[in-house]
Amino acid sequence: MKALLSVPNHESGRPTHNSAIIRGAIWFQPDSVSRLALVFLLYLVASWGGNALTRTPSVADIIWPANGVLLAFLLRMPRRFWASYVAASMVANILAHAYFGFSLFQTLLFTAGNTVEVLVAASLLSTDNARKPDLTTLRGLLRFVAFGVLLAPLVSSAFVESILALKSTPSGLLSLTSWFVGDVMGIAVMTPLVLAIDKTEVAILFSPKKRVETVAILLGLALLSSIVFALDGLPVDFLLIPALLLAIFRLGSSGSAIGILLMTAPAVYMTERSHGAFSLVRSDMFIHSFFILQCFLCVALIILYAVNTALGERDRLQLEVTAALYQADANAALDHVTGLANRRTFDNRLLREWQNASRERSTLSLLMIDVDQFKLYNDHYGHVAGDICLRRIATFLSGAPMRASDLVARYGGEEFAIILPRASASGSVALAEKIRQTVAEAQLPHGAYEPGIVTVSVGVATMRPAIEVDETTLVQHADRALYLAKKGGRNRVEAHDEVEAWQTS
Repeated sequence: MKALLSVPNHESGRPTHNSAIIRGAIWFQPDSVSRLALVFLLYLVASWGGNALTRTPSVADIIWPANGVLLAFLLRMPRRFWASYVAASMVANILAHAYFGFSLFQTLLFTAGNTVEVLVAASLLSTDNARKPDLTTLRGLLRFVAFGVLLAPLVSSAFVESILALKSTPSGLLSLTSWFVGDVMGIAVMTPLVLAIDKTEVAILFSPKKRVETVAILLGLALLSSIVFALDGLPVDFLLIPALLLAIFRLGSSGSAIGILLMTAPAVYMTERSHGAFSLVRSDMFIHSFFILQCFLCVALIILYAVNTALGERDRLQLEVTAALYQADANAALDHVTGLANRRTFDNRLLREWQNASRERSTLSLLMIDVDQFKLYNDHYGHVAGDICLRRIATFLSGAPMRASDLVARYGGEEFAIILPRASASGSVALAEKIRQTVAEAQLPHGAYEPGIVTVSVGVATMRPAIEVDETTLVQHADRALYLAKKGGRNRVEAHDEVEAWQTS
């Protein structure tokens, strides 16, 4: 009977009840038990902290960080794992609200409202490949602000107020605004913070060279916030803006988000206890001190996002410019037809290798390679075909057995050159012969040249640098050897100062 329950009902085409249970169990399976436990613990602590920052339920939502934490985790994982994390957050939500004495109805309502908020934001911001949104781009930031920071808390507030209205106990505009702005603050602060944290960034912030500065700036921001909001009758909250900007420029997005948290905690704690600049607001005013504090923190977040986005765009532009410069420099060093090093690169490299050989008292070899009767090839096949032929020759040269220190270049026209540092005369001649044979065996048609195929002539020169000569002497010797190879009938190798000439069979 158990086996029958575990297979589909083929007659009806529907899965059995047991299959549905299995699928449900898989749906609630997390990607990592340890990560699920971490999210549960973080959500529980964040929920407790959101309530603990104020002493009464009516002002418990100055900032609600828990939803921002959960949203960040959901945006970093595939949707098939969401159910287990949402369920864990609901349990943590119920435990935190029950601890602070909320009624059963309030606990369940607030839990449902928080769940709706996170699911709306996650559904609109998540991607198919589970890549976290890039909040340093303008498009990514606008999407996050529109869907996560504004729309999701608005939907959540409307949901809670609708339920209360059905029970004929509406919360009122002030309480609704407090819920909305508190959730806005929680998502706006916590989601970027959790998204920004990774091993590399944390390692940089707290590396031995950066650790002292990071701790000093963060503790300084927390201390300054404590002092500013502990002073009664002195509205000096503006002093926090330069400190926040310092954190943004020196610590980046992750460090500055941590700084916002450290600045927010004492601000909320002191304002709730009627200390600081915002406690000057009269209690009979509609917009009370907590809403003013929330507005101040919103302004701080706007500054944080705006500056971080600008810095991100600047860094991207700098990387693009740097990459473009590297590419331009690389292109300037290459011949546009063959893709080999060009004449300027050849001249610079030859001078450097000559100086190295002079310092090391080693040899330097040079191969000068000329495509035989190439003018006739161009006249017969056209210049487009001529360029194709040069590219084929360049491919043969690049594929020759050489070392990483060797350089193949287009010297000019149909001439190529190969620089061989610390190469012996016999080894250089052997390489030249290998290249000559490779080109001949390729059997590239050359109808205007008597052999009927494309061939090359190679001149080889090997020298040990001396004080009385420079690198141009090596070029002259290799060019002279090339002249002898062409004069001797082409399709051959000649070496400077060698007794024996290498001639094709």
